[in-house]
Amino acid sequence: MAVSALSPTRALHQPRRLDWRAVFGLFLLLLATGGSIAFWSASSDTRSVLVATRDLPEGAVLAAGDVATARVRVDDGMYQAAIPATDLTNVVGHPLAEPVHAQQMLVPAQLASRPALAPGQVAVTIAVHADTAVGGRLRPGDTVEVLATINQGKPEAQTTVVLPGVTVYDVGRDQNLTVVNTGATDPSGTSGSIAWVTLVVSSDKAVQLTRAKWAGQLDVALLPPGRQ
Repeated sequence: MAVSALSPTRALHQPRRLDWRAVFGLFLLLLATGGSIAFWSASSDTRSVLVATRDLPEGAVLAAGDVATARVRVDDGMYQAAIPATDLTNVVGHPLAEPVHAQQMLVPAQLASRPALAPGQVAVTIAVHADTAVGGRLRPGDTVEVLATINQGKPEAQTTVVLPGVTVYDVGRDQNLTVVNTGATDPSGTSGSIAWVTLVVSSDKAVQLTRAKWAGQLDVALLPPGRQ
């Protein structure tokens, strides 16, 4: 029986078998590493929102130093509920509808819809009802005209314009009434019959409005936007 001898040169050039287990393990390692990088990148995405720089009480008017932009890591739902940093100029000058705390992310519900009072302005409330206030379809920010009628129901009755163009500061409704759902949509966005309207006026106009309030019947007429 012939036996062939294996020379050293031939032994060095003997082909090696590929270890598929090692290849598969390397593939799994690369896959896990890539997944970790993708997850880290996604979770590291930040978005710019507005936050309060200090504690502020309800009713405080936001100044430029009260609001700052911050990059936060939040999901889509929380980001949509927050006020984006691009709205900074629109937020300054708005009063707060509720207290806020330092570094708290701001949301639209924390901003009051009523306009802020400027120096020299006061807010005066008058009692109204649906047939004297545009059917109750008034909202904060509306521009209205106030008319006064004296000697109502008499031949000598007179109606004059007390305030030609003022801004609605707030609207109150009678919450003690039972509201029956008829399927109709309330354009004011609230339930209950209108009971009072607070108007933004100057100090001298406040005296004029108060005098007219006690002298006769007041009616509130809605004016087109932008008219004063």
